[in-house]
Amino acid sequence: MRGVRRFHCPRFGLSLFAALAIILAGSASARCAETAAGKDRLEHSMIENIRKSVTANWPPPTNLSGIKNVRVQIRFELDRAGQIVGKPNVVMTGGPEKTQQAVAASALRAVFRSAPFKNLPIDQYDVWKEVTVNFDASDPAN
Repeated sequence: MRGVRRFHCPRFGLSLFAALAIILAGSASARCAETAAGKDRLEHSMIENIRKSVTANWPPPTNLSGIKNVRVQIRFELDRAGQIVGKPNVVMTGGPEKTQQAVAASALRAVFRSAPFKNLPIDQYDVWKEVTVNFDASDPAN
């Protein structure tokens, strides 16, 4: 190819390289965002399965004064086998004290009835080792 002049522009090649790197980085970060979103859904799903198991074992007490105002939160830790470790932390709010105690006692029984929690992925232990379940006696779907 005699007579054809070729021009070499190092800046043009470098800018193409930079543009390609930016595109690839954006693509990789989008995949990371999708992976993170999938991981968040998986984490939420595991915790939600534990909560559903507990609330399925919870028949809220009935015919107690002020029960519609009572909220109970139980926080507990699990070992790698899905067993409850230590004593769960119970927080009660709203309604009369005796009603709070009755709702809390029934909720705590539901937590212990549900244990051990099965089919929890060991490699995700950090996600499900601490669980908080909220009980609302006014919500039948709880």
